[in-house]
Amino acid sequence: MSVYSGHRHGGEVGINLTELNPTGLRRIPEKDVSRGDIRWLVQVDIEHAAIEERWGAAEMTEDDFAEYFCFAFSLADGEAFILLRHMHYAAVPGFVLSVTERLFSTEAADWIIEALEIPGARVTHVNAEATE
Repeated sequence: MSVYSGHRHGGEVGINLTELNPTGLRRIPEKDVSRGDIRWLVQVDIEHAAIEERWGAAEMTEDDFAEYFCFAFSLADGEAFILLRHMHYAAVPGFVLSVTERLFSTEAADWIIEALEIPGARVTHVNAEATE
């Protein structure tokens, strides 16, 4: 099983970001996020130490190919996202942000980065399939 879903979702499902409450953001166990329901959205330049200082220690997870540092989160409405970084041989600095379908937009990525409250965190690469 791959960490990143290659599944193409039919149609567009939007989410009103003004309805999201940052106080509803909470850490959840990685196992509570269905890997089949998420896909990679953006690469985030974020320091591992900074995210651990704000949100606690990373979980360790693995798939058939590698081991990863992982931070999983849930919103009050049930949407979820994870930040993943290859544990041993990360090709790039930072983490990959993978999200559920309703969060699959660049606007949602910006909101998530802001809600994480990590100074200096920024998007560096965007999935070409992401909507504005």
